[in-house]
Amino acid sequence: MVLMLSRSDIKGLITMEETIEALGKAFAEFSRGDAAMPVRSVIMAPEHDGWFGIMPAYLPGSGAMGLKSVTVYKRNPAKGMPVIMGLNLMLDPETGEPIAVMDAGYLTAVRTAAASGLATRLLAREDARELALLGAGVQGRQHLLAIAAVRPIQEARVFDVSRENAERLRQEMQPASRAPIRVVSTAEEAVRGADVVVTTSTSATPILEHSWLKSGAHINGIGSHSPGLRELPTEVVVNARVVVDSREAALKEAGDLQIPIEEGRATPEQFSDEIGELVEGTKPGRTSPDQITLYKSVGIAVQDMAVAALVYRRAVEKGVGTRLDLLS
Repeated sequence: MVLMLSRSDIKGLITMEETIEALGKAFAEFSRGDAAMPVRSVIMAPEHDGWFGIMPAYLPGSGAMGLKSVTVYKRNPAKGMPVIMGLNLMLDPETGEPIAVMDAGYLTAVRTAAASGLATRLLAREDARELALLGAGVQGRQHLLAIAAVRPIQEARVFDVSRENAERLRQEMQPASRAPIRVVSTAEEAVRGADVVVTTSTSATPILEHSWLKSGAHINGIGSHSPGLRELPTEVVVNARVVVDSREAALKEAGDLQIPIEEGRATPEQFSDEIGELVEGTKPGRTSPDQITLYKSVGIAVQDMAVAALVYRRAVEKGVGTRLDLLS
């Protein structure tokens, strides 16, 4: 019997805090070499400004096996549809039997933000209090929750090219936020003075400048995950302590890192430290109070499978979802 879990089934099953903890274990397992995960396979659909990816992974320690099918279609909002949609297929690691199919769109947003929360816990200054969100979409909402879960944020400043979107985020999220959310008119106004900066835009070109950054700021760069595209300028990347989710995936997919290398301003070795190594303590995090730190995420399948396994366990415990016999 396969457990079918819709988005409404999933919401409320897990908290941001426990998602962050689950990802810490998964990233450590991956960086130790105990997980099996090929780099994401991507098929482009340029005529529709979209792409389709398949992301399999097996984490023996977490008891998670399966794959995510994900699409990213940037024109979808004009059609009243989400940019990111997908499904998680979970398998029984002992038998290979399909055990669950669940919505991956919502979980992609949660696991991406939770990874940034983990990175913020490991890299941001302990006294970080001000948050800048560049981008007011689904990721902006989840990142507001994730950063607040690991640092006592006292103000969140939001900028989006659509002020209407930014105001909508403020209205929807203020009841769930202990800190006041303030909509600002420029990216610079959001970033200046911020201790933690989150870039969640769909921009193909840099959206901030190095001179805007506060000494000791931490950046979570998650919006750009395609070769040739970037949210962050070279000056920011080459002057930061950079940590990635997967060195192989980042060097293959992250334009934010590829472009400085192509320009001769950086080497691949500068971008080789993984967040799982920080969790394990085999690589250092922040090395000085004034250091700029950057977590560059492209998103990897071990995140999806670890969170999907957590959701599956909770759904079984609470009797949530619909069971279908797909093998009869």
